[in-house]
Order: sequence, then C-alpha cells, then structure tokens
Amino acid sequence: MRAKTDRWEGPPEQKEGVRGISRGAGVGMASILLIVMVLAFTTFGVLSLVSAMTDVRMSRKSLATAAAYYQAEEELQEQLAQLDAELLAGTAEIPQQGLWELKADVQEIQQLLLIVECKEPSEGEGRYQVLWQRLVNTVEWNPGPGVNIWDGGM
Repeated sequence: MRAKTDRWEGPPEQKEGVRGISRGAGVGMASILLIVMVLAFTTFGVLSLVSAMTDVRMSRKSLATAAAYYQAEEELQEQLAQLDAELLAGTAEIPQQGLWELKADVQEIQQLLLIVECKEPSEGEGRYQVLWQRLVNTVEWNPGPGVNIWDGGM
C-alpha cells in the first residue's frame, strides 16, 4: 500500500493507447479539419472563377448581338429615308399591294424585317406607314432526334 501524503501527485501514468486515444490525436484531427477546409475553399474559389468567366463570355456575346441589331436598325432607317425621298420626289415604284419589305442582316441566321405601307397623297401628310418591324430567322430550325425518355411504362 501506498503511504498517504498531503501532496497530490497527479494521475497515475497511463500507457499510450490504453484508452484508445493518444496524446497527439487532437493535432491530427485539427490537421484533417484544416485540410478539408482548405480544399472546400479552393473548390468554391475555382467555381466562382469559372462562373465569372462564363458571365464575361455571355456578356460579350450579348454585346455583339445588341451591336449587330442596332447596326441593322440603322441600315433600315437609311433605307426608309431613301424610300421617303423617292416617294417625295415621285420616283418610287409602288408595289401592287402597296407594301415595301425592307431587310437588313443582323447575324448569319437573322434579319431585321420592316414592312412599310404606301399611303395615297390625299390621306394626309404621311407618305408611308410602318406596319411592323421584327427580327426573323432566315434558316429553318431542325431539331435533333432528341433523347429517349422513359415514359413509366413497362
């Protein structure tokens, strides 16, 4: 038996692994947690960069499309001004239906189309009236074969 003393000597020495936990286990868990956090933050950073680059590409494409559209609209306005000058001078050939179709290319597959109706001089001050202006596709859309989707039947 041990002699009883007033002084506390601490817990009795335990061998490593008696309880299944070593003295360095806390450091190992902290290291694993730190590695997982670094990997997560790196992944989120890469995803943010990819998303930002995609947004830049889409913005540039949108800018090019808008610029092409307004360039085509400018061409249509020039054609309309020329038509107005010809109507004023009386040199314009009036079609049978009295409708002019003015076109300007926007992209390879799109045109801006303007339909103008000729007015009789007795109808008032205007020599023409714009009926409508639309962006139209110049090629026919052919969808692919698609994907076979299970309809739930056996």
